[in-house]
Amino acid sequence: METSLRFDSEQKKLFLHAKENFVSDDNVMLTVQGSLCTRTGAVLGKVQLRKKFFPEFVTRLDIGATYETNKDEVKYMLAGKKRFELSDDGLLSLDLKGNYNFNASSKPFKGEGTGRVELSRKIFNFTEDQDLKLKIGMSSADKLMYMQVRENNWTLNINQKGRWDVRYDL
Repeated sequence: METSLRFDSEQKKLFLHAKENFVSDDNVMLTVQGSLCTRTGAVLGKVQLRKKFFPEFVTRLDIGATYETNKDEVKYMLAGKKRFELSDDGLLSLDLKGNYNFNASSKPFKGEGTGRVELSRKIFNFTEDQDLKLKIGMSSADKLMYMQVRENNWTLNINQKGRWDVRYDL
């Protein structure tokens, strides 16, 4: 089970987050997540079931459904990712990501598609026993640039409007 402490500049609350992935031999994945707000005691949950495909034309294609307790609805999704290795060692890459989410029970039928472009650089042994991953990207959903700095246990995300969040993996 993956556990982490999370804090963001918008909510100004600390969350204890837990996540578990259950994977079958045929690439079906069940993900169960939960967050506990340390200030209010509120609990948020999310369950996602998806099938992963690895066709030749994209790096990965996912089809599935998600249920979130705070929204009380099932959303269906189709997501894809294409990675372009920009260096021979695989440490510099350009990722194109897209997804389409929809609620089949909404009338009229309505969905939402988003896309992202990300440039990633991995630096192994940045310092002794410390790896570093730098990522800069652009999201079509909010049309904002963002950046991520990730160390072995720490992750810092920042967007161009100044919103940030930090995560510590336990």
